[in-house]
Amino acid sequence: MISVGGVGVLFEGELDDGFEDGFQTTFARRYLPDVLRGDARPNVIIERFKGEKFRVFSSLYDVNSKDYYKLESAVPQAYKNEAPVFFLLQATARAGARKGRIFITDSVSVINENGKAVLFVGYPHTGKSTISALALSEGLPVLSTENTVVDVRDGRIFVIGGTDVLVYDPKIEEIYGIKVEYQDTTRSGYRIVDISSSERRIALRRGVEIEKIIILHAAFGGGDASFSPVRGRKIKKTLWYFSTSLLKGMDYYEPAPLYMPMSDEINSNLNRLLDMAVESYSGAMFEAFGNHRDVFKRTVLFH
Repeated sequence: MISVGGVGVLFEGELDDGFEDGFQTTFARRYLPDVLRGDARPNVIIERFKGEKFRVFSSLYDVNSKDYYKLESAVPQAYKNEAPVFFLLQATARAGARKGRIFITDSVSVINENGKAVLFVGYPHTGKSTISALALSEGLPVLSTENTVVDVRDGRIFVIGGTDVLVYDPKIEEIYGIKVEYQDTTRSGYRIVDISSSERRIALRRGVEIEKIIILHAAFGGGDASFSPVRGRKIKKTLWYFSTSLLKGMDYYEPAPLYMPMSDEINSNLNRLLDMAVESYSGAMFEAFGNHRDVFKRTVLFH
């Protein structure tokens, strides 16, 4: 039994080869939020059969508030068998949405100097990892590095979970004159930082209120930061994309992502998030352009 982003996952079947442990590696934790051992009530039940190729041959949804899957797969492993990790990300995102725990893809979140969160969303290569590295170099806590879990309460949106492994390009340090402590490197020479800590877990257990939402368009060659406010329907359109991408299998895995139905409960929770974003963040959501450092200073720092 493990928990992924606060979603209970129970594995059954042929598990004597370390299949379950494959979801707790550094690679898996780069994409799966807050992977923890646990004995909570399961929301997802997966029966696994050993096999060389990955395939899901049975799925059943919303049975007594649980989703059931039968799959064939080798042990999850970076570069060799990555599909089970992205399948589990999709499955837990769906089960999380049913509980009101919304998985926001392509996102990072950091705590600013007044103790609130800034959520950055953006397509690949728009500066999210660089923003995280800049935050770490300033001694500011990073809450999520790739996928962020949020919920809605008291008229605001809160970060309640997220991925805890950062992978960043080392040229960031040379370009911006910073130093980040890292633990390992990828085959391509990118640096790996494990941000997990007891302080982070305590903060996420309480939830950290999001103060601003930034859509990133940052680049190393960008000039001074500029900002364009996002309001009304564009807030909904933007957050709909980032909050439903995982449910729809936009994070591709072979042979093809599953089609997972959107239940009335899931749609209700998603619309609650979107309505609250329009109501509470119309003056606090911006598109940001320019170099990473200036965007970071003007959205996170106050000195």
